Amino acid sequence: MLSLVSLALVLALVLGGGAYAVARIDALDYRVVLVVVAVALAVGGVAAQVAPLAPAEPTTTIASERAPGAAATPTATASDGDDGTADATADRRAAADGDEVDGTTAQLEAATNATVVGVSDGDWITYRTASGSRQTVRLAGIDAPSASGADPARFDGVLTGSRGRTCLAEQGRRALLDTRSLLVGESVTVRSVERRGSVTSAVLAMDGRSINRRLVERGDARATDERYADAEQAARSAGSGVWSCATVEPDRPLRESNESGVRIAAVHPNPPGDDGAALNDEYVVVENAGEVTVDLSNWYLIDGDGKMYFFFDGRTLRPGEQLVVHVGSGRNTDGHVYWGASSPVLDNDHETLKLVDGDTERTVKLSY
Repeated sequence: MLSLVSLALVLALVLGGGAYAVARIDALDYRVVLVVVAVALAVGGVAAQVAPLAPAEPTTTIASERAPGAAATPTATASDGDDGTADATADRRAAADGDEVDGTTAQLEAATNATVVGVSDGDWITYRTASGSRQTVRLAGIDAPSASGADPARFDGVLTGSRGRTCLAEQGRRALLDTRSLLVGESVTVRSVERRGSVTSAVLAMDGRSINRRLVERGDARATDERYADAEQAARSAGSGVWSCATVEPDRPLRESNESGVRIAAVHPNPPGDDGAALNDEYVVVENAGEVTVDLSNWYLIDGDGKMYFFFDGRTLRPGEQLVVHVGSGRNTDGHVYWGASSPVLDNDHETLKLVDGDTERTVKLSY
């Protein structure tokens, strides 16, 4: 459609043309024509002045993309009757699969006080802000096993196979209960929130301490970036939480027939990273759980394939004493001896180790 300005100009041209035609036909004085044209132009000018300008296109400000320092605009949030369970489940599924919509990270508003109203799958938190809106986020920079378990490959260094998955499921359930007890109903500070693909993640703090870091320190989760790498290393060294799944311990008491009390107390078969580059972090712990000192001169250790033997060469174990047998090479000391293997010996997922008394052929086994 034509605007009012265009109509006014067309009208002026029509009036001017009409006046000219009348002047030609009736032989009117040219001064009359000039007056008519002037009046037509004046009418067109007035119409142009009073014509309203076209409305400007509306603009929308998105909180996640606004410039620093710009005021936040209201965004849609879930009501109290809708906790966003379906969306949160989809986000958890996408995060677990490593799914990203566009691979970009958008910084959202932060430094908000909130109350935790729910914890799911260890590292997913639902909180309610003072305005009553709810948000479900994944704790940034960490990865915790769910109550149903996790792929051991995500937690480098833990046992692989069914035993590793079972252990991670047990630790996931324990961590979930502990985290719910710690956070639900408590006031937290949302330090930062960011969106990567379809997943919203956040750093939360309680009593001035990062909750994300606290979970890694307790061994409830692993670090996924450098922010919490030191906390993960400390938890690994202490064998806390999920990192206890890196060591196999006997789940049965000593048999009465084991008079010596010597047993395999622990196995650490899967060191972090390349197993071949960390042979001395692959080890077996032999312990004297009895009440008398035992001479290990004729004892030997056999791997599950029955091909690799380790002899203790005159070692003795006092009651309660442990001896760590490292797979790689090194200098023997009081509590540590070295197998001298040039490649990994222990399977990461399943193995049956045998500790044999050469004098009596009595055998102590540990399977995983």
